[in-house]
Parts: sequence; structure tokens; C-alpha cells
Amino acid sequence: MKRMVSVVLALVMIFALAAVVTAKSSPVAKDYYNIGVSYNPADGSLGTASGDKEKVNISDPDEDGNVTLTAVKKGDGSFEKWVIDGDYDIISGSLTDSVIVIKPKSDIKAIAQFAGATPDQKPTEKPNDSKTSPKTGDPLWIILGLAVLALGAGAIAVKKIKE
Repeated sequence: MKRMVSVVLALVMIFALAAVVTAKSSPVAKDYYNIGVSYNPADGSLGTASGDKEKVNISDPDEDGNVTLTAVKKGDGSFEKWVIDGDYDIISGSLTDSVIVIKPKSDIKAIAQFAGATPDQKPTEKPNDSKTSPKTGDPLWIILGLAVLALGAGAIAVKKIKE
């Protein structure tokens, strides 16, 4: 009898561990990179910036994937540099040029810094109008639910064995 209970509990533990291992999802391949362009100061009093693309389709062989970033000074403002977050290659220009061409290798957030900008000002940014939601992690509650079901099935099996 004790041997049968031990076997059932061992099977329940193996099932629970298998559920944890198989619950890992593989990353989903992206079809495009998002390109966000903003400027600092956010009110645009010293200048603005834009990119010629909001998305780069990486699965289209006819698209070169290059993005042109342009900063335009305004009033007494002067362009200082680009601050670019993400993985990219510079095709032409440099981070201190007001016009630069980059080839993204990931999602990009580019901020044009203008002279006179204060660090406490937030850059403007276009809202992300993507129709997909970000991955939020593994659904732990599903794994726990399966483990509870397995324990319940094991308890029922033990009860039937005792009868």
C-alpha cells in the first residue's frame, strides 16, 4: 500500500515538473521594427525631429531597411546630438549630424537633443499604435492549476486503492 502511494506521488511530481518545463514558450519572430522619434525639449521650442519611417518591415526583401532621421532647429535652438536606444548600424552621417541614416536591428527610440534643453523635460514620443500586445511572461497560474489537478487525481487514486 505504501509502495503504491509512493508511486502515485512520484508520478504527480514528475507531471508537475514536466508541466513547468513544457510551459516555456519560444520567442515569436517579429516582422518589423518600430521606430520612435522624439525631441528634447519636449515643447519643441528649440527644434523638432522626425523619421521617414515608423516601422521597418524586416521580412520584405524589397525594403532596404534604412531609416533617415532629421532634426530641424527652431528659433535660437541648435542641434547637439542624437541619442538612440536600440541596436542599429549607422549608414551615413554621425550622431552629431542633424540628418543621419541608420539601419535598425531592433526597435529604435531616437531622441534629438537641442541646446538649452533641461534634463527634467520629457521628450515627446508618438504613441505606440501596434496591434500586438507585449509578452507578459509565463502563465504560472496554469502550471499551478495543473499541479493541483494532478494532486487531486493522485488523492482519488489513493482513496480508490484503499477501498
